[in-house]
Amino acid sequence: MKKYLIFFVFAIVLLGTTVFAETTQITENVQDFVKNVIKTKGVDETQIGEITEVDFNNLPEEINLQNIDETNLALYEVQVTDEEKPIYIITASDTKIKETIKEFAQKMLLTFGYNGVISETSFLKNAVGVLGSQEKGYVMIRKGSITGLSTNLEAIDGAGNVEIIIYKNGKEFGFRNTFTVTETNTYEDYDSISQGILTFEKGDLISMKVVLTGNIQIRDITTLLEIETK
Repeated sequence: MKKYLIFFVFAIVLLGTTVFAETTQITENVQDFVKNVIKTKGVDETQIGEITEVDFNNLPEEINLQNIDETNLALYEVQVTDEEKPIYIITASDTKIKETIKEFAQKMLLTFGYNGVISETSFLKNAVGVLGSQEKGYVMIRKGSITGLSTNLEAIDGAGNVEIIIYKNGKEFGFRNTFTVTETNTYEDYDSISQGILTFEKGDLISMKVVLTGNIQIRDITTLLEIETK
């Protein structure tokens, strides 16, 4: 799964001031990011002078910005050699960057799968190829919760139903991907669930099983389990 940072910016630029509206990737140093944006606009790094953050409540008279969410955006003023007026960069705010870092730092993906033909119910293998069981799986290092599950597989013969089921400490954990197979084809399913519903403690063991019903053969199962830890 993928996440996007999106900004809707409506800028009215007066008196010939140059304004660049940019979305930002997460960086450790905001000044370096601003410099990189400036350089992509054709300004030599040796011409870049002082960079300062502009107060939205005290904007320069050259700029009139409307419909701006100040909690998500920041405005930086960049002094450029040989330019009569500064350049202004609209980016993600430092607060928004920190919030996004914190959110992604807590998420992990556990990989399960099966790289061959399977025609009966079985546990899935982990990322290093070990077949799971009620006693074999990923041991949780921290407490947290399951927040998402996705599966891709190929049906090669027969018809029936396929379930990809999560197990915690050898017991079904109430969240799954399901498929109704009617023809040979590639199938996919993905689901998400809110944080704090399917919780686990440190030391809990997580494994996964594929359950087949009907006369069916499948192969090449790829499953991602998204967890969020505290």
